[in-house]
Amino acid sequence: MKNRKVVFANQKGGVGKSTLCILFANYLAAKGKDVCIIDTDLQKTILMQRRKDKLIYEGEEEPYNVQDFDVTDVETMQTLVDSASQVEGFVLFDSPGNISEDGLAPLFVGADYIVCPYEYEDKALDSTGVFVQVLNVLREHNPQMTAQLFFVPNRIDPRIGTAEEQEMWRRTDEVFGNFGRVTPVVNSRATLKRTNTFELLGTQRDAVKKAFDYMLRRMKKRKKSLPPNPSPKGEGSA
Repeated sequence: MKNRKVVFANQKGGVGKSTLCILFANYLAAKGKDVCIIDTDLQKTILMQRRKDKLIYEGEEEPYNVQDFDVTDVETMQTLVDSASQVEGFVLFDSPGNISEDGLAPLFVGADYIVCPYEYEDKALDSTGVFVQVLNVLREHNPQMTAQLFFVPNRIDPRIGTAEEQEMWRRTDEVFGNFGRVTPVVNSRATLKRTNTFELLGTQRDAVKKAFDYMLRRMKKRKKSLPPNPSPKGEGSA
């Protein structure tokens, strides 16, 4: 199996970035895929979760490795990305919330895929727009950047929203679809609040299956000869 570097990122905190990264790792591990997580977020949310889980699941084998890495400068980050490229399977990165932080550029430039969760909320949508602009600037200055972008409508409650709001959300998905692929929605469910780094509950699998299978199908089909984001407008919208 070839190496795949997948970065989970968004400028806006609180959109479920770290949780989605753990869930994707659990989903891959449950399928028998080789996977590891490198936690570069300043809060070390995933690393702290793994330490907590090791006490709860004492004596059980860890399904995958979780490592932490402190972003300091471009050179050390480039070294990390180069090393991650030699790892068999999926290497998932939980990135800092501040994507403008010094030293982060090689992470996005060297990624194969960037996963950007977002919610249908004004601040989250504005921040996601800023994130896309930053990535576009990176692409302009780094023509070797070929990362495909996945947008994940995350923690969505289908019971809320007026007709006008739902129409605005649909148009939002279409706009993001011009820059990457919009996955099926991950609905808000209580089970996702019980996410851990050792096992994937059946209810959690059901919650993320459509979105993650969508991503995995396109990762499998993608050819290096294609443009980084060959998405027809609105494809994959919920």
